[in-house]
Amino acid sequence: MRSINLLKLALDAELLRLRVMMARQGRRAAFAVIALIFALAVFALAEATGWLALRHRVESIPATLTLLGVNLVIAAIFGVLAARSSPGHMEQEALRVRRQALDAARGALAFSMAVPAVTRLLVNGRNRTGRARRRIPFMR
Repeated sequence: MRSINLLKLALDAELLRLRVMMARQGRRAAFAVIALIFALAVFALAEATGWLALRHRVESIPATLTLLGVNLVIAAIFGVLAARSSPGHMEQEALRVRRQALDAARGALAFSMAVPAVTRLLVNGRNRTGRARRRIPFMR
């Protein structure tokens, strides 16, 4: 019975770990999409800046370069957030609980499997009918 409870605990810990991991991966994907949007804006503004630099040599270029720099910084921030992938505290704790529960369940299962074998060995030489077994002389 204890091993079943430990296996249930291990399953709950694994489900929690998977839920937290999926949430983290979802945040990474959202940050990556935002970074991609701003990176596309950087490329579009770089094209527009090059075109304006060639077409007109007026004051609109510094404004475009400033906007380009801001978009580049925002894209870099979201790119770094998307690249971070370390498991959080809850994910690590759930993994630890799952491992401990599985180890304890293995130990309890091994113990429960060993009990019938040990009790058979501890019976005082009697078979199921209650009669004494014949012993081999050199095995006393």
